[in-house]
Amino acid sequence: MILIALFLSLFTAATAAAQENTPLTLSHAVELGLKSDNIVKTEAARVSGARAGLGQAKLSRLGGLKLKGMYTDGTDPVYAFATAMKQGTFTMASMATINNPNPARNYMAGIEAGVPLFTGFAASNAVKMGNLGVEAAQYDYERAKAGITFKITWQWLTVLLRAKLAALAATTVKEAETELKTAQMLKDKGMVLGSDYYGAEAILSTLRGYSLNWQKALELEKEKLRITLDIQTAAGATPAGTLGAPYYPAQARPSAARRDIKALEKITEIAKTAQAMRANALLPAVEAFGSWETNSESLSAFRDNRMLGIRLTMPLGDPAYFARKDAAKAEAAMAQSRLDEARRQASLEAAEAANNYSSAQESLPVAKETLQKARQSLELFRPLYRQGRQSVLEVLRAQAAVLQAEAAYYETLYKIHLYHAQSLLASETLDAAAIQEMSGQLGREENN
Repeated sequence: MILIALFLSLFTAATAAAQENTPLTLSHAVELGLKSDNIVKTEAARVSGARAGLGQAKLSRLGGLKLKGMYTDGTDPVYAFATAMKQGTFTMASMATINNPNPARNYMAGIEAGVPLFTGFAASNAVKMGNLGVEAAQYDYERAKAGITFKITWQWLTVLLRAKLAALAATTVKEAETELKTAQMLKDKGMVLGSDYYGAEAILSTLRGYSLNWQKALELEKEKLRITLDIQTAAGATPAGTLGAPYYPAQARPSAARRDIKALEKITEIAKTAQAMRANALLPAVEAFGSWETNSESLSAFRDNRMLGIRLTMPLGDPAYFARKDAAKAEAAMAQSRLDEARRQASLEAAEAANNYSSAQESLPVAKETLQKARQSLELFRPLYRQGRQSVLEVLRAQAAVLQAEAAYYETLYKIHLYHAQSLLASETLDAAAIQEMSGQLGREENN
């Protein structure tokens, strides 16, 4: 049994280690991030709270039932007279001491119930507001998930880009170092000018600076992704994918049914319902009530009594009525203005996302052509340099130009994927299916 337990623990540890070292797909990253994100958890709790509030509003229409109990002892004439009447101990002899009664004690127990018959539409409006609150909270929850999905996608793509740039810089530095070693031997033989050699060394230093900075940037972005996804080690935050040229369908158009807009619509309806409730505050409230009560002087021989009836209450002369009504009206106007502004902002976000995406798409052929020309230039410089017809300085300049062109090209690919996700977020279509499609596109490699 000990060996079996040891084997199971080792197997579990090995499985966990393998999972930590397995490259992370975008779909898996989003799944992990949504599970651990505190904003999503907060919005989920808010949905639960809204549902509980709705249940409270519905159940309040059933009225209430109260148990009562009290012990009293006093010599107040009115109290003593009423207590004797309730206990059934009042006699004509009690009249002799009515102005100066003996201490009267009483044990009272009872039940009281009330059921609202008409609340001036307060109960029905409360249920309406509860339903609207649940819908608004649900929309906010779904929108929060979409927002966190975009945030994770952004971070994941950033790590993927930084990894590519760091790898390109490291390769370029190795190639440049190889060229400098050859140039060193030629310089020692007097075949390379010292000025050209030292200029080439300066370019190599610049390339090493790129490599160092991009590697540090990669480590930072991986750490941010690890924290975002609540992964134990940075090795588990290694993206699985490549920044190839995507083939996305036509960009989704702005949606009139964005969940954040829907949530604000519900909140506006809540404010308008609250305004109606304030206006109805002068309506009467009607309640059916009943009570059963027992009284005794000594915890024995309890005498009971009951009362049933219908009670009507109506506020008159409330000096704050109009002030509360105006405040509710202002709240409704504010909610409507927030909704209108959110609609305008949604249109701006959609327009910006669409423009960003189209700009990145149009820039891609230019970046690709620039990269091809830079590579052609480098390939032409190398044989000329080996033939002694070009300086090593020009070779390293060409290598630096290729690195810069590669960085610009992959940054453009990064923007295409990122702005595609931004467009999906603006059009309320950034869901699990869209993320799965992006994962497939990010596995596509392009020959460039």
